[in-house]
Amino acid sequence: MIRNRPGQRALRYLSPIFVLPCLLVAAGLVPVSGATVAAAAARSPAGPPASLRVGSQVLTRCATSPASYCGTLRVPLDWQNTSDPDISVCYRWYPATDGHPEGTVLPVEGGPGYPSILSVAQGYRPMYGPLLRHFNMLAIDLRGTGCSTVLDCPALQDYSGPPGSLTLAAITGTCADALNKRWRAPGGGYVHASDLFTSAPAAADVAAVIRALGVPRVDLYGDSYGSWFAQVFAARYPALIRSLTLDSTYQVQGLDPWYRSTIATMPGDFDMVCAQTPACAAAGGTSWPRIEALAHALASAPVSGTVPGPDGSPVHVSMGVVGLVNLVSDSAEDPAIYAALDAAARALLDGHQAAPLLRLYASRLAIDEAYFGVPVDTYSVELYMAVSCLDYPQLYPMSASPQARLTDLKADEATLPANTFAPFTTAQWLAMDQNTENYTACLDWPRPAIAQPPIPQPPPFLPSRMPVLILGGSLDTWTPPAGVPEVQAEIGGDNRFVEFANETHVVGEGDPYGCASSIIQAFVTDPAALPGLNVSCAAAVPSIRAVGAFASSLSTVTPLRLRSGSISAATLKLAAASVLTAGDAWSRYVSIAGTHDTGCTAAPSRRPAARNSRWPVTSSCRG
Repeated sequence: MIRNRPGQRALRYLSPIFVLPCLLVAAGLVPVSGATVAAAAARSPAGPPASLRVGSQVLTRCATSPASYCGTLRVPLDWQNTSDPDISVCYRWYPATDGHPEGTVLPVEGGPGYPSILSVAQGYRPMYGPLLRHFNMLAIDLRGTGCSTVLDCPALQDYSGPPGSLTLAAITGTCADALNKRWRAPGGGYVHASDLFTSAPAAADVAAVIRALGVPRVDLYGDSYGSWFAQVFAARYPALIRSLTLDSTYQVQGLDPWYRSTIATMPGDFDMVCAQTPACAAAGGTSWPRIEALAHALASAPVSGTVPGPDGSPVHVSMGVVGLVNLVSDSAEDPAIYAALDAAARALLDGHQAAPLLRLYASRLAIDEAYFGVPVDTYSVELYMAVSCLDYPQLYPMSASPQARLTDLKADEATLPANTFAPFTTAQWLAMDQNTENYTACLDWPRPAIAQPPIPQPPPFLPSRMPVLILGGSLDTWTPPAGVPEVQAEIGGDNRFVEFANETHVVGEGDPYGCASSIIQAFVTDPAALPGLNVSCAAAVPSIRAVGAFASSLSTVTPLRLRSGSISAATLKLAAASVLTAGDAWSRYVSIAGTHDTGCTAAPSRRPAARNSRWPVTSSCRG
């Protein structure tokens, strides 16, 4: 189950559609609160020293503006058998900039498989903003990610076949088998390492780094899987926690292996987005029945065509019903899908125009589903599989053989009501990209030999006085607000949930409105003030503006209506087409990497660069 994509959030954050707060933090070198810090070299006129002692660790300067220091720590591969080989865990230390640190924040990235350090510049530093003047920040790449003994199996990392197939499961199993022949055991043979890249040993690594740096307690933040890991860490090491922020979180022990809450919450969310936009609501009815009709149409007849790709260049795209499964699933984190899918469905169903849907799907393939083929130091598919297969509940016993697992899976499928994933069949839903929901990719993972449950104790996991802030978007179908009460019951602690209207998955990192980030900053500043924290901005997040229609020609455009005066109908149609085309070009800004784009049938459009930019009205993708 993937629960986060930093690249998508970074694009949302950089979009000129949103007004971004400008949070500039000056660089500097400061002492560490609660830790022993000494400069190991004299400060040069050019900036902070080249090395820094923090606790028992001597760190090397990585950057000067803002100042950051890199370190590594050797930790046991198997914390239950410290005579086994060690591995390396890397981290980065960002000293507070005002010289008087009040504590240390520790953000953890999601996935699983994404490294935390990579998200600092565009994610965590803007999220914490001015708080970093008087708080240190520590970012640690969890074992198996980034620069922490990354798991890299090229056959899996660069896989190009069907993402929901048994072929992927076989390759995943082969990669895991190779892990069990990577490290030699002291007494002979090999360490069963396929069990050792899960959340529990990663939490032990993080605790070891915190202690080595002499930091008494941290303010822990996790987004998506990072929030799941944060629950594990806080439950295992509560004495190291000052405050806990869970952004878009989900249950550790009560998780449904079918993930049915995703499909259950979709209809209402798509209906609401359309209803809140007059241009979409004017189509009549509600949105989800049209998406249901689209599913049936694609199951009968997949579509294909040439449309603008994510860099603006034409690409050939084919899409069937499983493609729609992935598309609606990815709406959990991608507002562009909520905005465009209803109109794209109507364009195909009513006007036999596939281009808007295919263009949306092409963007999804590049932005929302960029898993395979990416550099392993930005996302490790094998680490994702290691955590998913052993930490998350499966639809079959992992102690069984691969064939027995498959038999159990088929038997479980047969017990489900036929409409569980309607309008999709169970087979169609389970064929989705396994990096999103891992239904079949673990079928060939080796039988576990080392038991390391994420949280061994029963609920509630956390001390009753631990302050816990839970954040979530109202349109997040991966970790929907409806599931938060179960999380609250499991974790215990002194917790409070804040729901953000019209937001999708992960609200703090890549926050375009400055709302969630300001709440996080206030909470970390004074965790005891959680009950009275002002969260009024969460209800005021603007709605997603859904596309009214994708007009195939000028004759199908609804003309503008005048409040007064007299203008010809042809001119009003042309004006409406201009507005629609401009809006479509603007919305495409976050989906293209270049400065040029094309309309759905290759009409040219240039990325707006100035206030007086003009857009052609010849695009056939007016939205």
